Amino acid sequence: MSTLNIIGAGRVGRVCGRLWAKAGVFEIQDALTRSLESARAAVRFIGTGRAVGALGEMRAADVWMISTPDDAIARTCEALARSGKLAPDNIVFHVSGATPSSELRSARQLGALTASVHPIKTFTEAEPAAQTFDGTYCSAEGDQQALRLLKPAFERIGARLFDIAPDLKSIYHAGGVFACNYLTALIEAALRCHEKAGIPRAASLQALEPMVRETLDAIFKQGPGAALSGPVSRGDVATIQRQLAVVEDWDRHLGGLYRGLGLLTVALAEADGRLDAARAAALRQAFSIEGKVK
Repeated sequence: MSTLNIIGAGRVGRVCGRLWAKAGVFEIQDALTRSLESARAAVRFIGTGRAVGALGEMRAADVWMISTPDDAIARTCEALARSGKLAPDNIVFHVSGATPSSELRSARQLGALTASVHPIKTFTEAEPAAQTFDGTYCSAEGDQQALRLLKPAFERIGARLFDIAPDLKSIYHAGGVFACNYLTALIEAALRCHEKAGIPRAASLQALEPMVRETLDAIFKQGPGAALSGPVSRGDVATIQRQLAVVEDWDRHLGGLYRGLGLLTVALAEADGRLDAARAAALRQAFSIEGKVK
């Protein structure tokens, strides 16, 4: 069984470490995080391994997982390369969706094999993430020899792997940001609108939840075009003009968001056959700065 060290044993590192340990995929060896206390917490969660307080305390390992924040990946790998811990044909990989495995070049220069495997999953809390990891899609890129070990390792804990082009990872990850992070921000925008209309946040969340869940269900069953509803899908220019004027007068940033998303929605409705060319043009004019109601 290959040995694994984890550098940056936050939620992703902890979840994968626990699942690999339970499945007998890797022998979890050492865990290093920003503090010895957090490393000990990581080891408790994983259920095995040794917490260390410094890179110099880590033992040699077959595989090194770097699960630090994106902006720390390259310098963490550089520190590992300087440490003398790496041996040729060791595998060094990170779990970032936005960063290519080429950021691990300092390890590769020493003969290590490098790769990246990114789980498309929300890791807000480690425990539920571990319980629901089975079925998670993961993108993978890097040295094929490294992936010949890493892909089966992830598959054994329930992951579904697909390849991603390294030079397209930024745009790929932006898709996840739109779908997850910005969805959260959109709900916040809706809550602020309701608050402005006198509806308390708690009541607003309760009222919005069924509609949001129904919309998400429809998107994944029928696709975005068929799931679309509301004034744009009906070609209701007058409603759009009134709403946009009121929102922009109250909050110009939300007004800008309403415009940008509105133009994307027009394109979606038109592609789905909801709008003819004339109605689509009228809506685009309404959403444009030039079409702003005075």
